[in-house]
Amino acid sequence: MKRFYATVAGLTLVFGAPVAGAADTTASSGAAAPAAGVAAASGPVAAHRVGDAFDYTIRGSMLQAISARSPLFGTVHQAGTPTELQGSEHVAVQQVSDQDITLNRSGQIVAVVSDKSVKSAGRGLTVVRGNGSIAHDTGNLGGVFLLPLPFLGDRVMNAGANITVGARWTDKLGTKLYGMTARPMMTYEITAQHLTLGLDVFEIVAEGVAPMREPVVSNFGESLGYATGVAHVTIRGQYDYVHHRMLSMEVEVHDQLKLTGPHKRSLGTVGDAQHYVLELDPASIAASSTHQDSETIDAPVTR
Repeated sequence: MKRFYATVAGLTLVFGAPVAGAADTTASSGAAAPAAGVAAASGPVAAHRVGDAFDYTIRGSMLQAISARSPLFGTVHQAGTPTELQGSEHVAVQQVSDQDITLNRSGQIVAVVSDKSVKSAGRGLTVVRGNGSIAHDTGNLGGVFLLPLPFLGDRVMNAGANITVGARWTDKLGTKLYGMTARPMMTYEITAQHLTLGLDVFEIVAEGVAPMREPVVSNFGESLGYATGVAHVTIRGQYDYVHHRMLSMEVEVHDQLKLTGPHKRSLGTVGDAQHYVLELDPASIAASSTHQDSETIDAPVTR
């Protein structure tokens, strides 16, 4: 039996803004003190300005396997069909305040499943708090496209304090991915510092977990119930401290969830594997700062 759920989950992950972009009121945790004996970031920190623009590309893959015993379909063993993703997004700063940044976003993505491709485009507005959490998201973009946006906050790294090689702190990621019922709690570490095209870049590794609840549906449209459990998240990336932006990031999500049917009957397990690579356009990286953009989106933002 081929699995309908993988395709649905893939499209929801990418364009499920109501899931991935929901406002989160959880406060940031305290930051650990920088490690002694290493140099802190140097140079003036540049605030984002109206018109600043970023262009990100994305490639990724998703795979989901189901092993279950359903009262409707008997034993189900599905190795999973890979979903491949290719996309791009344009992000422009529309408003800046002491509390947050309002961003115009537009982009497109192509999902390929079993040699069949689905192309979709979207646009919207996103509000990012200074601590990197997504305060509001509207439109038909979401999912993995939201990942680089939290890092535009001026206090997302070490609560805004200078960062040094060896520094560690714990905080929530600014957004969540498909199926997550809360933002992942992550432990961040600065592992290296170097120059890239004249920019002071920090290598970052973050690992954490997030609670999951995913609906599982057969290719006949019948519900198999919900898969619940914990996902493990790993992020590796290059962070431009001066301009508050990720130059690149690699994201991996793994989980093994319990599938529960009617009356909380245990049916089996669902295993997910997701892998994404997001990169700032080379022209944006080479610039000493983000380029200016006059494009605007006439859409309301509700708080």
